[in-house]
Amino acid sequence: MIKAIIIDDERNSRDIISLMLGKYCPQVQIADTASDCADGISKIKQHQPQLVFLDLEMPDGTGFDVLQGTQDEASFEAVFVTAFEKKFLHAIRFSEVEIILKPIDKESLLQAVQTVSQRINSQASKNRYRVLLDNFNHGKQANWNLLLPLANSQETTIRTTAIEYLESGMEGCSFYLEDGTVLQVERSFRHYADLFIPLRFYQVNNTQMVQLSHINRVMNDSQHILLNSGAQLEITERRKKDLLSFYR
Repeated sequence: MIKAIIIDDERNSRDIISLMLGKYCPQVQIADTASDCADGISKIKQHQPQLVFLDLEMPDGTGFDVLQGTQDEASFEAVFVTAFEKKFLHAIRFSEVEIILKPIDKESLLQAVQTVSQRINSQASKNRYRVLLDNFNHGKQANWNLLLPLANSQETTIRTTAIEYLESGMEGCSFYLEDGTVLQVERSFRHYADLFIPLRFYQVNNTQMVQLSHINRVMNDSQHILLNSGAQLEITERRKKDLLSFYR
């Protein structure tokens, strides 16, 4: 059994999560619930759960405050449950922490519980929560940490500023870093292309996306860009005009 706690300021939400877990996830046992951050921190220290369902915004703080306040007891996995809050969603997705959007649906709940159950059983690293809190406390999105699930079932953390470009592959995608390192990543190119939209990245063709600060110049043939590392990337005709205006 997986011992769990639900922390949410809305009683209806707590009840729905409890009912759905009871119906669809019998391996999860609810040890207690809490309606705010302070009570949630107290309940975590009391029960030492393996899994915590965390609302993002509560009257006395955020789910991040709960994580911050339980760092000494941080042996649990977390699933954030929230309405759509773009600023928070981005921070969470950079760290590969699980999230379910309200209203909760069966498929999202089952997927999240399956993922965290595997992490609990394998005693996976909790580094994703350090990444999440570092990014949340740092504030400046352009220089966030990014946790990458690698193709060999390992993981690593990089700074977004270190990414020169990324490229789609048959399975997952490749990250090319400014120091020459190439990382093979499990997630799809489209996942990161969407994730990097608010940052200064630009998709130059169907399979490659570059960080603008790593562009040295547009080459004389106007069909390629030269990066600071010396790499050359093709730029499609329809994307060229937008890139030049964006780059300026």
